[in-house]
Amino acid sequence: MKRLIFATIMALLFFTLLNFVYCNLDKQTFAYSVVFKFYIPVILPNGFQSLPLPLGFVLLITFCVGMITIALIEALPSLYKTFELRAKNKKIRELERELNVARQLAGVEKKSP
Repeated sequence: MKRLIFATIMALLFFTLLNFVYCNLDKQTFAYSVVFKFYIPVILPNGFQSLPLPLGFVLLITFCVGMITIALIEALPSLYKTFELRAKNKKIRELERELNVARQLAGVEKKSP
């Protein structure tokens, strides 16, 4: 959990810094148009081409996608641990039920601490 909070704080800090730089530099630097092209020579000879996007917008979008990816990667171990804990709790409840049935059949009273 601490890692997730740390990653969120760092992401917000870097986003603020990147936004500050984006807003304070001249428009020629970040207004440079970028066109993304994707083609596979045999399968897609004509390929795909994106609309011209400003470089600053591409940088901000890339950073935001990275923040979301980091958050998901940080959350996955916690999610797996939650599933594992639920499975173990279910197994404990089943074993406690079996133990209670065995005690009832044997006529043994459960001792209170």
